[in-house]
Amino acid sequence: MQLKKSVLAVALTLAYTHGVQAQTVSSQDKEVESVYVTGSNLKRVGKEGNSPVSVITALDIKASGASTVAELMRTVPSMGTDNNYDTNDGGFSRGVSTASLRGLSSTSTLILLNGRRMTPSAYADPNDGNSTLYDLNSIPLSALDRVEILKDGASAVYGSDAIGGVINFITKSNFEGLKLSARVGANDNNNFGRRGANAFWGKGDVEADGYNVFIAADISKRDRVQRSDATDIEFDQYKLLNSRYATPYGSTVSASPSIYRETAPGSKNFAVSQANAATRLVTRVNCDPSQQLVGTTAMGLPRTSVFINRTFCNYDTTKFLEAQSEGEDGSVLSRGVLKLNSTTRAFAEVAYSRTERNYTGAPITIGQSSVTNFTATGVGTPFQAILPIGHPDNPFPDARASVGYRFENLRGGTQTINTGIRTLVGLEGTWNSWDWNTGLLWNQSKKKDTTYGRLYLPTLNKLNTGTSLAQLAADPTLGHDVVTDNKASILQWDAKANTEFGHLPGGPVAFAAGVEVRQEKIKLNPDELVARGDIYGLANTAIDGSRDVKSAFVELRTPLLKSLELEFAGRVDKYENLKRNFVPKIGGKWAPSDMFALRGTYAKGFRAPGLTQVTPGGAQFFLSGLYDPKRCETDESTPKPGATEVDCNKSAAGTGGANPNLVPERSKSHSIGLIISPTSNIDLVVDFWRIRKEGEVILGSAFDALKNEDSNPGLVVRDTNPVNFVTDASGKPIPGTGPLLMVREPWINQGSSEVRGVDLEARFRQSLGAWGSVDTKVSSTYTSHYSIAGTAGDPEHNLAGSNAGITDWALSSGLDIPRWKTTLTANWSRGDHSVSANVNYIGPVSLLRRYDGTDTFAQPFCHYGTAKPTDAEPDRNTTIPLYEAYYPKCAVNSWTTVGMGYTYTGFKNLSLSLNIQNLFDKKAPYDPRYGATSGAPLAGYNEGLHNNYGRYFTFNATYTFY
Repeated sequence: MQLKKSVLAVALTLAYTHGVQAQTVSSQDKEVESVYVTGSNLKRVGKEGNSPVSVITALDIKASGASTVAELMRTVPSMGTDNNYDTNDGGFSRGVSTASLRGLSSTSTLILLNGRRMTPSAYADPNDGNSTLYDLNSIPLSALDRVEILKDGASAVYGSDAIGGVINFITKSNFEGLKLSARVGANDNNNFGRRGANAFWGKGDVEADGYNVFIAADISKRDRVQRSDATDIEFDQYKLLNSRYATPYGSTVSASPSIYRETAPGSKNFAVSQANAATRLVTRVNCDPSQQLVGTTAMGLPRTSVFINRTFCNYDTTKFLEAQSEGEDGSVLSRGVLKLNSTTRAFAEVAYSRTERNYTGAPITIGQSSVTNFTATGVGTPFQAILPIGHPDNPFPDARASVGYRFENLRGGTQTINTGIRTLVGLEGTWNSWDWNTGLLWNQSKKKDTTYGRLYLPTLNKLNTGTSLAQLAADPTLGHDVVTDNKASILQWDAKANTEFGHLPGGPVAFAAGVEVRQEKIKLNPDELVARGDIYGLANTAIDGSRDVKSAFVELRTPLLKSLELEFAGRVDKYENLKRNFVPKIGGKWAPSDMFALRGTYAKGFRAPGLTQVTPGGAQFFLSGLYDPKRCETDESTPKPGATEVDCNKSAAGTGGANPNLVPERSKSHSIGLIISPTSNIDLVVDFWRIRKEGEVILGSAFDALKNEDSNPGLVVRDTNPVNFVTDASGKPIPGTGPLLMVREPWINQGSSEVRGVDLEARFRQSLGAWGSVDTKVSSTYTSHYSIAGTAGDPEHNLAGSNAGITDWALSSGLDIPRWKTTLTANWSRGDHSVSANVNYIGPVSLLRRYDGTDTFAQPFCHYGTAKPTDAEPDRNTTIPLYEAYYPKCAVNSWTTVGMGYTYTGFKNLSLSLNIQNLFDKKAPYDPRYGATSGAPLAGYNEGLHNNYGRYFTFNATYTFY
């Protein structure tokens, strides 16, 4: 490909590229040369496109020090903080890693591999923004040649899921020879160990031999790190402020039971307070004296806990808490190209990946409250431990009792294994003035999930009929390892072609068109025992769905002048059971001189509801804190006759529901950019952007379902036993008022998000003569505005620089939005030596409360700390009373880290490199939201913003056989 020597070629020198799968043709023999690029299907030679596209090159990947694709994505300034990570058990998204451009969620960021879609993974996560999860773990970092990131709405080119942008992972190709590499890494405490090896083998040159075959294989392993050993956070402040790890306390629930007396005969109420604990609570201390503790607030127990000043048998749950789980990854990727004739080639790709994550967890417990059990289609019979009078473990001679007990002999934790298979066959070539490409893709993802040591209800129920805890724990039928087998896939055929014709003052008109037919499938199979309701307190995820998608697109570029061109794109998508959808995009670029260019785009976008959102079934989950208007008075705290206080703060089952009335989310995006090249060594790019999403698909509200229960029959499931109904003034049971069992929350189109900001990139290249050369690049994203409306018409406050759900208390979003994220990289090369350095900056995140929906506080106040009379609302979180004393700005601090790398290639065929990340061992900033309780997912820092590795070393050796 001949590059035109002008400032407009800055796209390639800055690692900006344009196009999805353009084909270029030799002027002599019309032979095909396929190049994977991102942003358009129009052929372009050496000119900057009108959309902001940045590239992470192989050199950038090496300098980053990243060990995985997910770690690499965290260094991208335009990436949001609402990604999924697989370092520890992530619940519904356990074992998967995702990316979220602009903080618009994983569902709005389309992931491509070599220019074509990946299948969504076999998950049905009910959390907003997680309905479609593209797993980055299935992509081996060592196989990548580059990553191209389109930071603009791209539905007109790619269809659904491209609202926030597109990330195209492009693998190495056309390799000849054999290359073997090995790597090892750990931090300066010898924690977070990783080991891996990869091999590349290629044979044949397409032009000389008529073919090329390339195979890449990679294996890696990472070590488990106990949470208490991950001290590269502000650990001392975390221990002090959260009262964690200051004592050996883990849990008050152990194999030495705590027994609770029933408050009234037949009430099933076993509540105990500090005032009556002396007569209603018996705590067994038949454990080793080293396990016996006396409860204090220093352990993190609330002041109202019944274990304050009480001796109990401690169970050390902290040994199961992880900063990083154990994991193993493996992948094989191959590509072959066969030259059929001077104008046609055949190509094929085959890939296999496997990721395994083993998460440790404490053995299961039972408590005195009733626990919901699930069947595949609803709720089963709830379980509550009720020890009758005379039970061997009941110390009360005249009352029933319940018990808090841990089955220490059962294994806890989970294992998640994700596997993927991807095959692609196709043809590409030229015909007259047309370049064409067609391919058939099949991509399947499987997930096997094992949850260890769950309780088999037919055996557990023996407890309530006289079986002792010791006998029950020894029963081999009590524990069951729950296994689910899930799979998702896409089968896709596509064809596209592009050409040039006519002549305008700026050159020929470029035209491209294409079609795509895709079938999407997902099948999630729950464990048979869970599906029939025989497992204690474990929800099902059951779904079996498929749909067909048909698409067609056109693109047109009109070079009206040598300095001015316009591009137009439009795409029609027809999703099964949804209306036909058309979205356009227009872009333009004006380059009055070789030193300056102005570009801009306007696009509409859409995101079709995920397959899991339109197929009956889905994930079940637990709801808490529900107010039941049929069983409680309007003051939301007083039960009606026949109800109890529990009904005013109820825990129940929940499930998402398919909604046939869902429509695609809609978006509009704008960008305008400046490209400046004052000298041949300096390139500057500034892009202003705005993206707005409307009609976002989220779970319906349980509150709304309860409030409108009579007008939406079927959404609320209640106990049908008349004995438990609320009674009227005459004491007569009122039908349909039984205790709440389940709330169905169908997916709905609701609310909007808008994000605005600017991307800054600069690159400086300088030859130093005999001293080599220097290449420096700065990438920065400034988010000037981020607003969220929970429902249409809600106020949209600017949340940039803060946590969304704290700044505006009316929002349920937990999104963190630092204003600035910046990465600076520099590389100096001379002969056999190469030295790289990088600086990464993440701005602070405010935890001040400023709004509550329509209310704007005259005086913002900190959400954490000691309550003050001046607080605008009385619900400050006081679990960390000293927070403001240590953090008067009420913010998670900014974080700046520095890394360095060195590579030596002076040995024959051998390359050695050492990379040090976080060279100055900068600790991850303290975040009060994580680790406030022993069950929190993290410990004192925010994984979406920072990492807890500390100073980290990676050594790599590569040997090449020629």
